[in-house]
Amino acid sequence: MNSHPSSREVLSGLGEKVTHSLARSVKLAAGDLRTYRGWNPTWVAEASERGLANWIHDRLWSHLTSLLDGHPGVTLSHGEPTREVVVGVSYRLRIKRHREDGQVSSYPTQTALEFFAQGVQDTFPGLEEVRLVAGYEWEADSREIGEAVLSLRDGQDEVVWLVPLPDVGEAGGRGTVQPVRPTAPEPSLPSINVPEPVRREATEDGSK
Repeated sequence: MNSHPSSREVLSGLGEKVTHSLARSVKLAAGDLRTYRGWNPTWVAEASERGLANWIHDRLWSHLTSLLDGHPGVTLSHGEPTREVVVGVSYRLRIKRHREDGQVSSYPTQTALEFFAQGVQDTFPGLEEVRLVAGYEWEADSREIGEAVLSLRDGQDEVVWLVPLPDVGEAGGRGTVQPVRPTAPEPSLPSINVPEPVRREATEDGSK
């Protein structure tokens, strides 16, 4: 039985730049799909599942390329029909649509089977390459892009774990929430007690 790295270990190994870029690319691709649907809803409605998935994949990959191209330690492979992201010497990722149960679709070619199988490195033990699937959850009923996810599987159908990748906005690791800086308290003004004037009752003849 293979020992698999935890999601926490993998996210730490990938680094914030990679995980945030994956999540951001999904959000941007979702915006592209809304624009496409608003421009010509009939074309989107008539598109086959495979055709629409390919269109989304192209948009997602375009955004991911612009966010990660040139980043140290990250290699983007554009070999048709396979596109991969390699991070360092330990992680290889492919981008795919996830169903609600975490499953993904792929032709069972020898290359695909080798990618999904998490094996032991016989030549250099301890330097095993972890193969991951990043992408998004697909809401089939509404044909909408859901949240960004990252999954590890041992074989195409055996999902070891699947975790969401929260989008933190264009600022990268800084997020979209601005920090609240404390302000120095202003000196309080001195309080002065002013005695009220003594009121005298008037006499019957009008004198006080």
